[in-house]
Formats: sequence, C-alpha cells, structure tokens
Amino acid sequence: MKNFITNFFQQSGAWVASSFFVSKISAFLLTLFMARILSESDFGWVMYGLNYLGFFMPFLGLGSSHGAMRYVAITPNNIEKQNVIKYSFSYGFVFNFLINLLMLVLSFFIFKDKSQLMLVLVFSIRFFGFFLLDQAKAEIRGQHNNKKFGQLDLVFNIVSLVSAVFLAYFFGVKGYIVSLCFSPFVVLFFHKFKFSLDKNLFLNFQKKEFWKFSISMAFTNQISELIFLLDVFFIGIILNNTAVAQYRIYSVIPFNLFFIAALFFQTSYPRLCEKHNDNKFQLDFLYNFWKFIFPVCILIIIFGFTFSEFILKLFGGNYYKNTIIFKILLVAAVSVLFLRTPFGYLLASKGKSIYNLLASAISILSLIVFIKPVILNFGLEGVAWLSLCNFFLVGSLQMIAYFYLIYHTPKS
Repeated sequence: MKNFITNFFQQSGAWVASSFFVSKISAFLLTLFMARILSESDFGWVMYGLNYLGFFMPFLGLGSSHGAMRYVAITPNNIEKQNVIKYSFSYGFVFNFLINLLMLVLSFFIFKDKSQLMLVLVFSIRFFGFFLLDQAKAEIRGQHNNKKFGQLDLVFNIVSLVSAVFLAYFFGVKGYIVSLCFSPFVVLFFHKFKFSLDKNLFLNFQKKEFWKFSISMAFTNQISELIFLLDVFFIGIILNNTAVAQYRIYSVIPFNLFFIAALFFQTSYPRLCEKHNDNKFQLDFLYNFWKFIFPVCILIIIFGFTFSEFILKLFGGNYYKNTIIFKILLVAAVSVLFLRTPFGYLLASKGKSIYNLLASAISILSLIVFIKPVILNFGLEGVAWLSLCNFFLVGSLQMIAYFYLIYHTPKS
C-alpha cells in the first residue's frame, strides 16, 4: 500500500486530490448557502432545472471527451496525439450543438410552466460551457498533466462558489442562475482549443473505434446519472419542490463522498489505460486501493451515524428531523466506493465500457419500475433504500464483468 500512495503522489495526485476536495467542499458550501439564501421553492425550482440538464450532460460532445482522454493516453506519437485532440474537439463541438438543440426542443413538450422552460433555455449556456470544460480536462489528463488539470478544476470550483454566493446574496435566484451559466467559461483562460474538420488530418485515426467507445461511455454515464436524477425527477412530479429540496439536502454529503474513490482512479486512469492488457498491474492497483478505502469507509459510517443530526442542522431547521434517510444514503455511498467506482474505471480502461452500460441499464430498468410505487407508499425514505439497492446492484454487476473479463478472455 505504501507504493500505492507513493505512485499516487508521483502522478501529481496531490493536485488532483486538492481539486476534488475543493470541488466537494465547494458543492457542500454552495448547497449550504443556497439553502439559507433562497427559499425552499426557489431552490427546488433551480434544482429541478439542473436535473433536466443533467439528463443531457453525459452526452456533451457525444462523449468526445471520453474518447479524447483514452486515445490520447494510449497513442504513442505526439503528432498523432494532437490529431486526436483536434478530431475529438472539432466533431464533439458539432455534436454538442445538435444535442443542445435536441434538449431545447424536448423542453417545449415536457415543461408547461413558462418559468421552467425559460430556465432550461438559459441553462443551454451552461451546457456549452461544460462541453468546453470537460473537453479541456480530457485533453490535459490524456497527456498525463494532472497538475494542470488540478489547477483548472480548482479555479473553476472556487469561481463557481464565490460568484454564486455573491450574486445570489445580492440578486437572489436570478444571480444564482447567472453564476451557474457563466462559471464554466473560466476554462478559456487556461486552455486553447484546436478546431479542424479537415478529414485528411485523420486518415490513420480509428474513428469507428473512437466513437464506439465514446458513445458507449456517454450512454453509460447517462444511464448511471439517471440513478441520481430519476429519483429527484419523480419526487418533483409526485410530491413537490419542497420534497426535492429536502432529498437534495439529505443526499448532498453522501453523494459527494464518491470523490474519495474517484480521485485515485481519476489520477491513475491514463496509466490504467496504458496498462489495459496488464492484468497484474490492474489487480495490484485494485487490491491496494481496497486496503486503503476499507478503514476510510468504517470512519465514514461511524462519524456519519453519530453526528447525523448535527450535520443536517447545518442546512437549517427544516432538514434535520429525518436522519434515517441520510444514514441509508451513507451506506449507499460506501457501496459505491467499494464497487461501482473502481470497477467502472477498470472496465473503461480496458475499452469495455459496454459492460458498464449493460450493468447500468439493468439497474435503471429496475429503478423505473419501482420508483413510483416506492414514493407513493414509502416517501423519501423508500427512495433512499431504492438508491442503495441500485448502487449495490450496479457495482456487483461491474465486478462480475471485470473478473470474468480478465479470467475468461485470451491474453493479447
């Protein structure tokens, strides 16, 4: 495990860790401040709009950033790396525009409330900004520059927090929306994008393989995100915006704990891609990670269960009365740290994101079947139990797929 920690820091893991910590702390503080500055109705209104946007976020550039990160990492020649970067951004830019257009068209059929419709129209700015941000991060990480990636992410999260609190305090919910829309564009001060649709630049590039991986990753992330989004979506439809705000508060800390596992796999993901045929390297990485994360999870459960009421009181007097939901979601977070995050990254590093897609699809089908009767019969507590079961199901299926892959496929 000592080598595991040493390698983490040698890959500029401290920068990645710093960016993740700041990201999650910023998200926590942002939710904390918005819950106090805005009314429950306004806060729930914005969250509902963000959840609609979240349905499309995994399709930014039709998954071009996923392809860029993996194929830049595994391409040995620097000139070819630059061609991959140009290709992924240029065609991703075009596809992102079309997806944004689809998002807007569908909103006219889904939302009857004009204020909600207008919010989606404004959030199309945020959608484009996040395409630029995600693409830049992928290009940087594919070139093993974790330091620059960490610096970019740090600045983005600090700007997001400061601008949101400042604008919301003085201009209310409208100021909050403005900050959400324009904070991603901080990437333009850090990164230069290379645009070219000249097909002659990409004659030797495996476009079919690139898009097969990218699109499957996009669908995988989209279906995975539905596990987070559908519960809030149905809560908003069946119950009300106040219930949306309450569930958002109960889940904000547990769901933000996912970063603990993600920061290790994010840091080492380009390296895992390079070593996608070296099963020993990947298994050693996994086992050392498990040795590290086990005591961390024990501490999370002990601390969270002991101080659950105190933690929820930080968000205001309306949110601490039902600590059981918070505790259930903490257990769900632990299952993600052990299973879903590690095996999701490992399968993707091998180019087998299709297994992630299938596992997530099975989970989301069960969620769609059960979520309405669960909400009607068991309320928010039932939604929390359903989320726990879905996270565990996805992680278990991914684990089975990964070990089947490494022990039942011929070595290349």
